[in-house]
Amino acid sequence: MTGTLYVVATPIGNLADITFRAVDTLKQVDVIAAEDTRVTQKLLNRFDIATPLVSYREQNAQRVVPQLIARLLRGDDVALVSDAGTPSISDPGSELVAAAHQSNVRVSPIPGPSAMSAAISISALHGDGVRFLGFLPRKGKERRERIRTIAQDPSCTILYESPHRLRDTLLDLQTECGERTAIVFRELTKLHEEIKKGSLTDLYAHFQKEIRGEITLMIEGNQSTNMVEMSEESLTALVQQELNQGRSAKDISSSLSVALGLRKKTIYNIAVSLVQNKTDTSHN
Repeated sequence: MTGTLYVVATPIGNLADITFRAVDTLKQVDVIAAEDTRVTQKLLNRFDIATPLVSYREQNAQRVVPQLIARLLRGDDVALVSDAGTPSISDPGSELVAAAHQSNVRVSPIPGPSAMSAAISISALHGDGVRFLGFLPRKGKERRERIRTIAQDPSCTILYESPHRLRDTLLDLQTECGERTAIVFRELTKLHEEIKKGSLTDLYAHFQKEIRGEITLMIEGNQSTNMVEMSEESLTALVQQELNQGRSAKDISSSLSVALGLRKKTIYNIAVSLVQNKTDTSHN
């Protein structure tokens, strides 16, 4: 039998946030693949975990992933951890997980701390759902287009950002989004935790001094009432055109909701209904 790859969430700041199951898993596996072994060793020392560590990060993935897959195929259990939070969410891990799936190795999540879920739980921002984008492109056309998409999206957007780029990001967002409400979460769960909510202009003014720490940024969705005027018949015809091009109901609802300022659910329901009608007709 092959081993199991456990994707283990670790604390984003406060070590007491680790789950009992995560501690048990880290003790029982044969090896722990860690983003930075020095950071993870501090966690292991805190909970008297003696499991050996191997370094697994973006820079050595091509060499280490085959080695870990070989161990899993021999029957060893492997735990994957990042420096903080849940692996594969803007942290190393996806290559190893993908390789495990391709090798028919069992992959099991050990859920726990995540800056994204922590931010959502205390945000109370308005939006048609939540979209996580990770880190923005640092500059250029791709960055500008991504921020324009955020400005149009009715969903709340969650970003991760470095402290020295926070002010530039707030200014760029304010330019496109205007006086949209947002929240900056700095050092979540840590001793110097700071949670600041306000308009993008207010947040830009607040964070004038150089800051440190991990940053999560959440921006409310576009609540503009200036939606495109379109009859139900015209909208249905437009959705049908998109379906004819082979696009899924999910993709259509995401793109058209941004372009038209309509709710994703409204567009999605129309797309699903059209697909169902086509299926029913083909069966008759």
